[in-house]
Amino acid sequence: MKSVVVSYSIDGRLIRKYPSARQASIALNVHPRSIDKCIRGDCKTIQNKQWKRFPIDQVPNHIEPLDKKKRKTFAKSIDLVNENNEIIKSYSSIRKAALDNDVDPHSIRDVLNGKYQETKGKKFRYSK
Repeated sequence: MKSVVVSYSIDGRLIRKYPSARQASIALNVHPRSIDKCIRGDCKTIQNKQWKRFPIDQVPNHIEPLDKKKRKTFAKSIDLVNENNEIIKSYSSIRKAALDNDVDPHSIRDVLNGKYQETKGKKFRYSK
């Protein structure tokens, strides 16, 4: 039986039907596997839409709304340090350090995880 890939809003309203995940990915400019992952349930949304696969003649106009529970994250404080590991400035989060130092937050995270020694000539470490 032929099936279609269907996008739904977060509140469960039908948005659009696509003949395949590939066609949907081309229309939205995302990788086809991303939509397949969402259909399988590996992730909840792609581009703020729910994705399902249904037989062509069994597509519902509404599905169960998505309950996107916010997970609590606790920012770890970090320090900007000099070459002697002395604290220059402390920050309550990577984001704040990135904004203050004009550095990409992912680069700071890479330094903190030991992938690199420094980013843009600056060293960071988790606060003790």
